[in-house]
Amino acid sequence: MMNISLCKSQDKAFSSVYNSFFRPCWIIIVVILSLIISLPAAVSADTGPKPTITIIVKNAPVETYYLDLLINEDRDYDNLRNERSQLDAVKLGLLEQYNQDGWFPALAHGTQMPLWGDLVGKRQGTDCVHDFGYFGTPDMFKIIIVTPDNQVIVSQVLRRQTFNMTLTYDYATGAISQRSLVIAYLLQILSTLLPTLIIEGLLLLLFRFSLRLNFWPFLLVNLTTQVLMTAVLGTAAITEGIFVTYLLFIPVELIIILIESLAFTFLLKQHRKRRRVGYAIVANLVSALVGIIVMSINFS
Repeated sequence: MMNISLCKSQDKAFSSVYNSFFRPCWIIIVVILSLIISLPAAVSADTGPKPTITIIVKNAPVETYYLDLLINEDRDYDNLRNERSQLDAVKLGLLEQYNQDGWFPALAHGTQMPLWGDLVGKRQGTDCVHDFGYFGTPDMFKIIIVTPDNQVIVSQVLRRQTFNMTLTYDYATGAISQRSLVIAYLLQILSTLLPTLIIEGLLLLLFRFSLRLNFWPFLLVNLTTQVLMTAVLGTAAITEGIFVTYLLFIPVELIIILIESLAFTFLLKQHRKRRRVGYAIVANLVSALVGIIVMSINFS
């Protein structure tokens, strides 16, 4: 009789704690859905993130040189219509006249869609940074440089593998390097895994689960779902940009909630299955809300 009373008192105690977390789930769902719907809507056709290419020129000459992107198409949108009168006529002429095997300078010759960029670039110590972006950002390109003494240098064909690409060009050697996609994915996993572990770990304790008894199931399940999230959302963010990431966020998050609910039902120790499922749902909704806020800040 004593045991029955004790169990009932424990259930009542948990019920108040459980309800305080589980009932707000619908509020959190509404907030997440509102953010998902509103944030992409705020990214209009002209103000949202656009693909970019950043070229960092190492050992850049002190004298003026021009750097442009070569694209394999002949288009006539004039990207320099407001700047031509201010540019070096000889260097600009060398770019405008360049046409080898169907490759044309994107800024100097033209593109199908608008493209902004820096022929001269911005000085950063001994380096010089050239930024290109907007709708006309190419997927395949070469680098063309008109040197201070008006010689023309052309690189090999390059492919933009990420939505925002950064590469380094060594002016002295012509060597080109860029960050590995493996590193990009690892950084993506770490950037989401650590906050998720902290948030969901605190909620695990608030749901009165022992972290000592449930550490390995908790870690392995979260690591698995974070790898899944990076495989989908991380790839979208790296290769397609934030807008596509937002569109995929809800279905991916729902799949992860389902996976973790099933996994924690069988792997977590202590308490009933209902509480394990409740924890999985609440923990994922809270971490999803934080994830949306972080994404909106990073890509604003």
